[in-house]
Amino acid sequence: MWWVILIGAHDVVGVSGCFPSAVPSQPSRTLRLGNTEIPYELIRTKQRRRTIAFAIEGREGLVVRAPMKASFKSIEELAQKFSRWIMGRLAELQDVAPPRPMVGGATVPVLGQELRLRVLTGSGRRPTCARIGDALEIRIPPHVPSDDYSRAIRDTVMDWYCAFAEEDFTRRADAWAACMGVAYASIAVSNPRARWGSCSAGNDIRINWRLAMAPPALLDYVIAHELCHVVHKNHSRRFWSRLAKVMPDWRERRDELRRIGPGLSLEGI
Repeated sequence: MWWVILIGAHDVVGVSGCFPSAVPSQPSRTLRLGNTEIPYELIRTKQRRRTIAFAIEGREGLVVRAPMKASFKSIEELAQKFSRWIMGRLAELQDVAPPRPMVGGATVPVLGQELRLRVLTGSGRRPTCARIGDALEIRIPPHVPSDDYSRAIRDTVMDWYCAFAEEDFTRRADAWAACMGVAYASIAVSNPRARWGSCSAGNDIRINWRLAMAPPALLDYVIAHELCHVVHKNHSRRFWSRLAKVMPDWRERRDELRRIGPGLSLEGI
């Protein structure tokens, strides 16, 4: 008997714990769900637990993490059992907007507000980014090769997001912790592929930097969710009850995050 974990595109996975160490992914395979051929990436994990995880990871689609001893047959039989969930999550990706071009005049979201990119020539040795009113002003040194221009803009904007997130997430976590009467050990900005947040056994909280793009209500949902794990290291009835006391509309926020989550990305540019 295999245990199954289902992870949507950047679903919240509360209690921390990265996936076990893995061997390189195997060549893509396909499985038939109904009348549809679904490609998937299989990653074998060096674990003893009988756990198979089906994850919808951003634009990559279906990724399966399974122990070395799990057969293709058992993996694909389980995929059939959870085909409704898999197909539903993959369908959500169809509504995701294409990657944003990283050029002057394009826009990126910051806490749900669109900011325009203003690209200028800088005099420093490294690219810089700063928020000026309703724009992100990026200055690229003239020595940056034209072939690297778009990548330089993307990396500089991402660095700005991470710095912004570190300050904003800490402020929000402190406010929510006081409201909920809990104390966390630390908070850090992270860059995982398939989770929005985590809380370790020692109450160290990690929040995905991409939430700096989301409307504040959705960011607050993830922070409150992880703070609940300070008290309840699981998703028990008591966990959800505690969350509902401080955030009665958590389901609506979660569903909206699932809907827009795959589009909160600078990838593919």
